[in-house]
Amino acid sequence: MTPFDLLSRLAGLSLDEAARFLDVRPDTVASWRQGRRNPREAVLDELRRLISRQEQEASNALAIARDLRCPADDTEAQSLGWPCVGAWRAMAGRVIAASHSVALVPRR
Repeated sequence: MTPFDLLSRLAGLSLDEAARFLDVRPDTVASWRQGRRNPREAVLDELRRLISRQEQEASNALAIARDLRCPADDTEAQSLGWPCVGAWRAMAGRVIAASHSVALVPRR
């Protein structure tokens, strides 16, 4: 596996997506991935910046998710700014529906 192949896959980019992102032809990306040609260091740096941004955004999202408190009852929901547990659950349902992969587990 070449450094370019590793970085582009780590960034989640298909061959065509990498080509569009880096503004090069798909056959150029294929050559870089297969090691037939080597990209300029600036190309690898661009992928590293994308990966760094992804890591930062994931960290930010995780910090927000950690701050979500699942109220045990209406009194606790009200202390968190919600009128009742049902209103909080509706908000949590919207988060889950939009994320396709988040599961909120109530505190014990």
